[in-house]
Amino acid sequence: MRKYAATLTGPALILFIAAAPLAAQKTPGNASSSANNAVMSQVRALDQKEKTDLQNLSRQMTDLRQMHQNDVAPLDQQLSSLNAGFQSAMKSLQDQYETTHHQFGEQRAMLLNLIKPGYLALYQQEQQSLANLKSEEDQAAQSLRQQEDSELQAVREKYDAQRKDQQQQYAAQRRSIDSQFEADVKASK
Repeated sequence: MRKYAATLTGPALILFIAAAPLAAQKTPGNASSSANNAVMSQVRALDQKEKTDLQNLSRQMTDLRQMHQNDVAPLDQQLSSLNAGFQSAMKSLQDQYETTHHQFGEQRAMLLNLIKPGYLALYQQEQQSLANLKSEEDQAAQSLRQQEDSELQAVREKYDAQRKDQQQQYAAQRRSIDSQFEADVKASK
């Protein structure tokens, strides 16, 4: 400022000398305005840092979720394959069990028929009744499984809808709280 004053001459110098104290003098409004501008600048910088940090964390969560899905997918396939293999082996053993039990029962009935005529016919009637009952049982079990799957799906959909409604309700409440806060801040100026 002094260098500039040294280059001024005449009326310009007098005007500069008269105006310099006024320009250098800080009024309470100017100091407050400068402080407010400094604070608002810090707030904007903080908001930008928050936005950047949250975007980075969101990206990390997305990456982690994807990595987890990539890690779990082969395990799910392996587990599914193991379960299918188990079910197939178990079914084969159950079939062998039933066949073996039936063969021994048939042989026993033929032997007992030698000492008690008509035993074999009664045994075969019993086996036919049991086979019919097993068929009904299998159909009923299949029907219950289908009904269960349908009801579980309906329950899942119901709770998914309730969760979504609840999330929307809480999001609306958060927005309302944020709006009220912003209104209160504006009113406090």
